[in-house]
Amino acid sequence: MRLAALWCCCLAGATAAASATATATDQYYGEDTWVVVVGASRYFANYRHAGNALAVRKAARRFGVPRDRILVLLAEDPTLDARNPMRGEVYLHANQKFTDNLAVDDDGSYADVDYANEEVTPELVRNLLTGRYDATTPKSKRLDSNEHSNLFVYFTGHGGDEFLKFHDADELSAKELALTFAEMRAKRRFKRCILVVDTCQAGSLFKYLDNSTSGILAMASAKLGENAYASPADATTGVALADRFTEQAIRWLSSTGSEMGATWGHFVHQMTRARTGSTLEVYDKAWGGPDWKRAPIRAFLGDPPGEEHSLTFAEL
Repeated sequence: MRLAALWCCCLAGATAAASATATATDQYYGEDTWVVVVGASRYFANYRHAGNALAVRKAARRFGVPRDRILVLLAEDPTLDARNPMRGEVYLHANQKFTDNLAVDDDGSYADVDYANEEVTPELVRNLLTGRYDATTPKSKRLDSNEHSNLFVYFTGHGGDEFLKFHDADELSAKELALTFAEMRAKRRFKRCILVVDTCQAGSLFKYLDNSTSGILAMASAKLGENAYASPADATTGVALADRFTEQAIRWLSSTGSEMGATWGHFVHQMTRARTGSTLEVYDKAWGGPDWKRAPIRAFLGDPPGEEHSLTFAEL
């Protein structure tokens, strides 16, 4: 009888502990998750920026975000470019056997690119994020998030002190970025948001984020005054396929980061140690509580627990 009673007490304690852990984790999840991925560079020589963007998109798909809640903007898509020796295919890792085509989902369907080429501008990005659409914009090209949604936004391209370049002709400034997120917050477009930027001097884009942009955690691949470096060029395509920061991030997300207990604190710890040639910068002043380091990866790159997901990662 005493042994049975002891077993019941241990079981009750374990159940209570598991329940408390689940409750602590659940506070980070939204009712749904939206992902916006922007590759701002033009020309085949910038293949890597499209590769970065498509790799982040595919990671989100594999974490379980539905296709209709991922919006992809590519200033130039190399998938079918005549200069691409592997037309219809885009890869992330150079000079090795190509095994994971980023242009195709695991079910064999081609990745959706919602906005492409000349239509990808700073104005389009601002309007998409803030919900200012033309009446003819189809629902599939709209960010229909709300105050209960978690949002993951990723930018890649060429940048400088307080700007992100589009098409080598236009710029999204740090002030415009802050005003955009302030408007999103005022319009209740998200519950919490993780913003990741992989460009040279990416950290300078966060200069004007403040309390009007509460609920945002921002991460930059390089701080002010630093370059963000490309990975080595690929012998087959003749260009770099990825930037170091995003390539290392995807490697981690496809292995340790895909585990259920992986958090953004783990991500930052890993990327701080990664050999990218630049310094990871984290801006958390606008986040507020609870502790972002405990936030699950899946709360922003997956959907809330309980829904069906595709959680199998290919070897990236």
